[in-house]
Amino acid sequence: MKYATLIDFGSTYTKVACVYLPERRVLMTGCFPSTVHTDARIGLHQCFDAVKGAVGRAALEESLKLSSSSAAGGLRMAVIGLTKSLSILAGRNTAFGAGAKIMASESGWLTPEDVRALEGADIEIVLLCGGYEKGNRTMVLHNAEVLSGSGLKAPVIYAGNSGAAQMVREILCLGGKECFLVDNVIPAVGELNTGPAEEVIRNLFMKRITNMAGMDKVQEEIGEILMPTPAAVLAAGKLLSEGIEGGKGLGGVMMLDVGGATTDVYSFIKNKGYHYARIVGAAEPDAKRTVEGDMGMRESSICVLEEAGAESMAKSVGVTEEALRKSIEKRLLDTSFLADTPEELRIDQEIASRAISISARRHAGRIEKVHSKGVREIQRGKNLTKVETLIGTGGILVNGTDPDRLLQCAALQDGEDETILLPRTIRTLVDRDYVFYAAGLLQGYDEAAAFAIMKASLFPGGN
Repeated sequence: MKYATLIDFGSTYTKVACVYLPERRVLMTGCFPSTVHTDARIGLHQCFDAVKGAVGRAALEESLKLSSSSAAGGLRMAVIGLTKSLSILAGRNTAFGAGAKIMASESGWLTPEDVRALEGADIEIVLLCGGYEKGNRTMVLHNAEVLSGSGLKAPVIYAGNSGAAQMVREILCLGGKECFLVDNVIPAVGELNTGPAEEVIRNLFMKRITNMAGMDKVQEEIGEILMPTPAAVLAAGKLLSEGIEGGKGLGGVMMLDVGGATTDVYSFIKNKGYHYARIVGAAEPDAKRTVEGDMGMRESSICVLEEAGAESMAKSVGVTEEALRKSIEKRLLDTSFLADTPEELRIDQEIASRAISISARRHAGRIEKVHSKGVREIQRGKNLTKVETLIGTGGILVNGTDPDRLLQCAALQDGEDETILLPRTIRTLVDRDYVFYAAGLLQGYDEAAAFAIMKASLFPGGN
């Protein structure tokens, strides 16, 4: 098999890349308006036609065909745990790692008000976790009882103390809830075991994808959708960071993808204590993804404005606050709006820079001063100070005029509080060909080719 045809079914675009495996080289890429809400086969055949034009019908037909999808907009999840610093954080890392979108997080004893909020959040799956092995059971069982009697229709994944697992299943099943039991995501202090829960989340996501218009016919032609797009990108980034036999990885890496509604942040580095700080809270994964659902270029631009401050943004762009608010309103009313004047281009750049800055700081860990015997500082979250490379992928970071300036907003700025665990200096690159999803799909079949096409796609952010 000489060729790989790699397709991503997104809500906005259907993308394709064709890789010539013997030379570990991308032959072509293509992008077409998504048809997943009408008939996904239309987009699939557009991709096939593009590949045929590049390599011919015979090569397409015999090629390895793999696909990912975020067409359903990502699986909408709620995470319910015991404490924010342990089970909630571990549960959120699990959900994000599987490619989900977190719509709600609740910790402690669930109340009727909590349940009403969950019922109104259009949740598609609930991750219930909490308690180390042989630890807390009482609160977990209470929360299971509350969920069992709720109006939620979503299946529940239980990933907490295994000593309560069978009772949790019985309680939920008596309430008519579908329940999946998996290993505890935090079996012991300092341990994180997200794999079993992530696998169930991805399987449920793929089941949902299959039910979309024409997707059953798509699978007849190319086989099952392999994974959610964010999970593919996470796998690709991990490979790029760690490297392969005969190919040195980039080491500590962060990636940023600024979209219309969200900003995705990825980091690939082992979490280590900062100087003499004591690490507290849930263990951090080596490969971590977070999604900032209120940081985006269009649908979420008003949230960026509110958090960054209209006065500060307007001054930076060189416009009045009134003009800035009117410009933001255009983006809210027409999410396909394209900046077409120097002023609008500057506003786009400002929205992106603020979204990057805020999202990176939410993703990173922090140092806190404490007054305790033998401990002066504690570290919450992931230490990213040793990250050397920041990669921008998609949207304004690939098509913009100065991606380096935007990406540098993720690093610590002059005079900024060094308790934020971000690097002070960083090298910036852009994924010019937008192939990380393709590399993530390919890495399970040809690791060397996946690694090579990513390296070839990376260009300095300053160019």
